[in-house]
Amino acid sequence: MTADPIPAIREEEAVGDTAEIFADLRATLGLPFVNLIWRHLATVPGALQAVWPAVRPLYLTAELAARSAGIGAGARPGGVEPVPREAWSALGVDEVARRDVAGLVDAYNRANSTNFLVFTTIDVLVRGGRGPGGRARTGNGDTAPVAVPVAAPAAAFPPLPPMDALSPDLQALVLACDELGRLGASAAHASLYRHLALWPPFLATAYVALSPLHRSGALQAAQRDLIEVARSAVVDELVPLLPQARLAVDDDVRARIGPVVEEFATIMIGRMVVAGAVMRALLPDPDDHAAG
Repeated sequence: MTADPIPAIREEEAVGDTAEIFADLRATLGLPFVNLIWRHLATVPGALQAVWPAVRPLYLTAELAARSAGIGAGARPGGVEPVPREAWSALGVDEVARRDVAGLVDAYNRANSTNFLVFTTIDVLVRGGRGPGGRARTGNGDTAPVAVPVAAPAAAFPPLPPMDALSPDLQALVLACDELGRLGASAAHASLYRHLALWPPFLATAYVALSPLHRSGALQAAQRDLIEVARSAVVDELVPLLPQARLAVDDDVRARIGPVVEEFATIMIGRMVVAGAVMRALLPDPDDHAAG
């Protein structure tokens, strides 16, 4: 399992307009990596080149930024409390490690919340959404394009480790975490758990926290609620901001990307918005130095 779980272009192997779009994705999202779904779309001729320009204008709207923040903040099931600092220290997760983990989870959460809305939008566009809307709005009634600054580049993180670099126990833990909260089967695996394997005590604690939420159905219920809220927001607020409400791709490309876009918009990304919110809640605020 050294390669991506579904066909994908590795960032270091991207060339031509694919490399240019990957660079634009990193700059626009303010992240040092390109998410798996974008790299998968790059394997379908013409897909990435059609999809990214179609939805890129959303990243320059106040609506997407506000909706992403709201969805992320409201995704966590109830009853999740921070693990005290002394408990993390006893586990070997010191303050530096907690800051590193918090920064990594925050970066994934920001990307997942945004990509969840964007890929829900793409799913609507693939199916043929509502009629074309006007130009991007500022949210105050002005119809002029809004100049929302792109996110600043995120701090560098340790590279995502290949699965075969992990011990058998860690590989099993990563895969066990990845099964939690799923609404359906998928060949894809969430990268965040593998990335968090660089801090085994945190990943193990996250599994312990997520497992009862999975067994009770709370993770699944939170994801279903998230999908419903996102679909309504996309149809009512985001699609009308775009110049076209249907992707300009031929039927073959549409047929190839439709199922995977739907899969990521439902089974994959929404699940990680919820799980990421839970994992972040386990950590005390890294800027709060009060005794835990």
